[in-house]
Amino acid sequence: MNGPGPHRPLPLLDRPIAVLAAFNAPVTRAGRDIAAALIGCMVVLAVAQILSRAIFSHTLDWAEELARVALVWGVLLVAPYAYRSGANVAIGSFAHALPPRFLAACSAALNLLVAWICVMLLLESFEFWRRGLSLTASALPVRMSWIYSIVPVALAALVLVSAELVLRLLRSLVRPDPELTLAGAVPGIKED
Repeated sequence: MNGPGPHRPLPLLDRPIAVLAAFNAPVTRAGRDIAAALIGCMVVLAVAQILSRAIFSHTLDWAEELARVALVWGVLLVAPYAYRSGANVAIGSFAHALPPRFLAACSAALNLLVAWICVMLLLESFEFWRRGLSLTASALPVRMSWIYSIVPVALAALVLVSAELVLRLLRSLVRPDPELTLAGAVPGIKED
C-alpha cells in the first residue's frame, strides 16, 4: 500500500508490528535458506541413488525416504517466507478496480481467515506429532515424531507471519505502509 499520506502514529499497532517483523524477517529467511540446503541434499541423494543403482546394482532405500523428508521439510520451511513476501499466487484481474482501502480491508479479512486456519492446524499438529512417537520410519531408524516435528514449527511461523500481515493491513487502512505491497489481495513485505 504505497502512497503519500500523513504519518500519524499508531502506537497500538506500530509496536506489535515492529516486534513481529523483527522476529519474522530473520526466521523466515532462515527457513528459506535451510529449505535451499535441503533441496541441495535432495539432489545429492538422488544422484547417489542413481549411481548406486547403476554402478553397484544396489538400491539405497534410506536415500529415497530421506529425500522425501527433505522435500516435506523444505516446503514447510519456505512457506512462511513465501507467505510473508507475497510469493503466493494472486488473481488480481478485478482487484485493481477496487478502492485501495476496500482492497486492504478485504485482504485483512482474508488473511485473518488464513491466520485462523493456521491456528487450528497448529493445534491439531500437536496430536499429529504425538502419534509419531509410536511410529518408526520405514527405512530410517528414526521415530516419525522427529520427522513430524517440522509441522508445528512451520505452522507457528505461519501464524506469526499472518498476524504481522493482518496488523500491517489494518494499519494501512489508516496510514499507507511503504513496506507493504498488494498483488490482488495477497500482501507482501518488501525485503531490504
